[in-house]
Amino acid sequence: MTIEENVFRKRQIQLDRLVPFGFVSQQDGSFVYLADILDGAFTVQVIVNAEGQLSSRVIDNDMEEDYLAIYLEKMVPSYVRQVQAAYQGILEEISEACCLYLPFHSKQMNRLNQRLMDTFCDPLDQPFDSHFGTYSYRVGGKWYALIFSLSLKKLEGIAEGYKNKTAEVLNLKVSPYELGVLLSQEGIYPAYHMSKKSWISIILDDSLPDQTIWELILTSRTLVEPTLLKNSKEPDFWVIPANLNYYDIDDEFAVSTDILWTQKASIKVGDYVFIYITAPTKAIRYACRVLEANIPNEGFRSRKDIKNLMRLQLLESFTDDQLPLTLLQEYNVKSVRGPRRLTSKFIAFLQEKGYLKG
Repeated sequence: MTIEENVFRKRQIQLDRLVPFGFVSQQDGSFVYLADILDGAFTVQVIVNAEGQLSSRVIDNDMEEDYLAIYLEKMVPSYVRQVQAAYQGILEEISEACCLYLPFHSKQMNRLNQRLMDTFCDPLDQPFDSHFGTYSYRVGGKWYALIFSLSLKKLEGIAEGYKNKTAEVLNLKVSPYELGVLLSQEGIYPAYHMSKKSWISIILDDSLPDQTIWELILTSRTLVEPTLLKNSKEPDFWVIPANLNYYDIDDEFAVSTDILWTQKASIKVGDYVFIYITAPTKAIRYACRVLEANIPNEGFRSRKDIKNLMRLQLLESFTDDQLPLTLLQEYNVKSVRGPRRLTSKFIAFLQEKGYLKG
């Protein structure tokens, strides 16, 4: 797999995000981005055409030609590795800022995933090291949704016409009292590889409307959500990404310790918000507390899709080597593509280090 294929795997470029990032629009409808790396020795050129297809190259500025050594995979000299790393860093910045993450083969599950992210920000993880195509959503550490690819002949009661097909399947928890009614609906089956008394399997092929599945997801989440979490008024702990190409948060905090930020999901007053700087930094830089939430965006932000804002108060700043992504990953925070709750292990680490103040 090439550097480009690896970085943009399961990503869909959003054309409306390119110009704010730094791309320059062209007369033919394409977009061009240039970035120097290694003290100007090389230039990365990235072109996105009007259909959203991306191509990129690295130019050796001394030779004024493409630097083809970046495609070496074996016996790579150390200098070439530096160029490859810098090139990949540029592509990762573009990927994080300008792309929609599409982890699933099923278009339906990708739509539902986006809705889950917008509503709850529950982390999507891969619970089994040996099954890379299996994903789960959790609340309070418990699964409420499991997604995997399955040969449909393994589903109990599957119609003959489906037995030779493979599709992504969603397992959800249900009330045993509703099980019979649910199993009478097309597209819903007794759970594969889980308790058939309280779980179901749904084929993600649009045979059921998104809204029907969404309501079942909400029910499943409610059934597994710990009672203490449901009733607790204690603050939540969040991490949200910030891309410095979009928004210079360092300058904002240099002017004031209170700033306005786009309202994210169910973040509420009193919650802690840790701000993670995206590639190439890849580290948490700020800890904040939410002072106000759901403030109507009345001219504060020019983007029409930003409906509400929240007011954050700066509590603590960190150097980029204090809370890097590699440390987050040790505490099961594998990535920060969007707002997500911190794991209990990482919260305990922050408390132990005295990083939670206010």
